[in-house]
Amino acid sequence: MVKLKLKNGLSYSGIVSADTRNPIVEVKTKKEAEEAVKTGYFEIVNEEEKETEQ
Repeated sequence: MVKLKLKNGLSYSGIVSADTRNPIVEVKTKKEAEEAVKTGYFEIVNEEEKETEQ
């Protein structure tokens, strides 16, 4: 899971939805996070990598 924070504007609705009341959103994949960051409205706050056992 990757946490994103709304940084520009009062709200955004697209790949993910966020507003001033709920500026933190979570996406499942790094790809989704990168797509949201490309919009210019979000920044990555926290990135949790899943541990894989071999």
